[in-house]
Amino acid sequence: MHLSALILPLIILLLAGCAAGYSPECVTGTGTKDCATGTLGHQQLTQEREGEETVASIDDARCRAFATSGSSEYLACRQRVAKSRNAGR
Repeated sequence: MHLSALILPLIILLLAGCAAGYSPECVTGTGTKDCATGTLGHQQLTQEREGEETVASIDDARCRAFATSGSSEYLACRQRVAKSRNAGR
């Protein structure tokens, strides 16, 4: 495949995004914040937030199975889960 066949679509994508007032990072999906709705960067950020909310919901359910929400055992469980999750990153 010719190099121009790979570069031309990328250039068009970036120019279209810039013409619409979006940063190249938001258009390509590498943006981290402040990306407009409808851009790849915004979609990526939304998916990351939804993933974090899902993880928090799972952790909550897991710890509620062992202790009442708000109790010291529950809080200790949430701290252990968060610590082990952060150690895996």
